[in-house]
Amino acid sequence: MGEATRRLDRLESIARSAWSRERALGFAGPDPYDGLNSRLLSPALSRSRVLRLALIQAVKRCPFDPRRLLLIPPGVNPKGLSLFLSGLADFPAIDPSGVEAGILQDALIRRASSADGTPLFTPGACGESALPADAQAGWGYDFPWQGRAFFQPDGFPTVVCTSFVVDSLCDSGAARAGEFLEASVRFVRKSLGRFECPDGVCFSYSPRDASRVYNASLFAAKILARGHAAGIGGGLDAEVSRVADFVISRQSPDGSWPYGEAHHWQWVDGLHTGFVLETLMFLGRTLGRDDWDESIRRGLGFYAGNLFASDGTALYHPGSGYPVDPHSYAQGILTWLAAGRNGFEVLVDPASIADRAVELLWDDRRRGFRIRRSRFDASRTIYSRWSQAWMFRALAALLKEGGRS
Repeated sequence: MGEATRRLDRLESIARSAWSRERALGFAGPDPYDGLNSRLLSPALSRSRVLRLALIQAVKRCPFDPRRLLLIPPGVNPKGLSLFLSGLADFPAIDPSGVEAGILQDALIRRASSADGTPLFTPGACGESALPADAQAGWGYDFPWQGRAFFQPDGFPTVVCTSFVVDSLCDSGAARAGEFLEASVRFVRKSLGRFECPDGVCFSYSPRDASRVYNASLFAAKILARGHAAGIGGGLDAEVSRVADFVISRQSPDGSWPYGEAHHWQWVDGLHTGFVLETLMFLGRTLGRDDWDESIRRGLGFYAGNLFASDGTALYHPGSGYPVDPHSYAQGILTWLAAGRNGFEVLVDPASIADRAVELLWDDRRRGFRIRRSRFDASRTIYSRWSQAWMFRALAALLKEGGRS
């Protein structure tokens, strides 16, 4: 047995173990940002934006898991479900009958919301009724969330969560994927904020804000690009192009992108850089465009040179090995796999990234990827979405690339 085979065997075993753990838990678990679900503190949370921000950060950064003390129940996150579903689409050997994929598809459809956050289906409904012809469909997280710029109620749709759900429904061949794709295209075009300038178009994160966040706007374009490929509506390709042009116009001379336009978003990290690059590659392939390739190459060069160490360690910020975060490793694997599929030079070996994630973060006894935030502050919490779902999604893609699908 060769080294490559042994490596794939080990990664497959880990992917299966992570899947079985989360399946046994019903995909319910903690999330780094679920602090506002505290039943203990909820009466006071509506009174203060500062208190909401402080509680989220306190729960996220606590060296032990405070959720039992704060009465924060385990949650089922639609984005986490979509990542598990996309992983099954890449690695169907885990679900040869397709039963588990069907369960996840149904769970996601039942969690769809209209643009104002109203559920499209009543609680407990099977979600089989047809959508109205003008319906808009989106998905949000299972917890309320306070950012510096805006507040999101639980279940309120965001374009990031919606894009991942649409991806999973389409890639897994869900029977109603086309119907919900069309409704999500309407959500993007009719309900998201839209900033226009000579450089192009930037969509907002949700209908509740006017933020200009580059990866979020590209996820909106990804939904429109899928709609264009499916023959939904006219002019979608031109709209996608304007979104991509806007983001490319904001690329820094060194090839990087900050998180967004606001003055407090002028930082660069590996996770969102990977999002931007992977999505630009998807848009170029879907529209048959190669004029964005030079920008993508410069971005990949920055990504490899500043956000990875030579052994495959994923750096959260340029030049910094901390915090250690499974999400950054997972996105690194997915971005470099996408680079290879799209004809770009693979400057960082995705299998090496996976090996380092396992070495640093995998807890074999608990069958999960933990989070280590800093050199002096290590958390053993295993997060269903942030840790498990992301790493399962990435390992499934890597196993498919290695012929294990």
